[in-house]
Amino acid sequence: MRAYLPISRDELVAFLNSGSKTLDSILAPTPFYVGENEDLDEEEIEYLLSLEAAQAAFELRSTEKAPGIVLAIELEAQQVNTVNENSVTLNSAITWEQVQCALLLFPDEEELIWFATQEIEINLGDWK
Repeated sequence: MRAYLPISRDELVAFLNSGSKTLDSILAPTPFYVGENEDLDEEEIEYLLSLEAAQAAFELRSTEKAPGIVLAIELEAQQVNTVNENSVTLNSAITWEQVQCALLLFPDEEELIWFATQEIEINLGDWK
């Protein structure tokens, strides 16, 4: 299951350095969320969730010029504890190996910009 984590730049640096992160919950395409958006296909649902995560990430920025940062995480079924409306709670930490990409929303932009996992560390200096 693909899930979306709004994250601050400082939290991202800590996650990158430690290789794991403990979360209470993470945005995910739960059966309830999919049912509420039954007119959308899987790709559209994932895009909608990533935009919701990007909006939440804007509140985590350290400066007004910084982008909202979202990590796309591939969850394993056994990590999911409970399913909520548009999120799941987890019973184990996520690992850096589960990160699929970073999605950034810059101020005054409407589209998310995709960064491959190997590009995240290289570009961190620009995300202030």
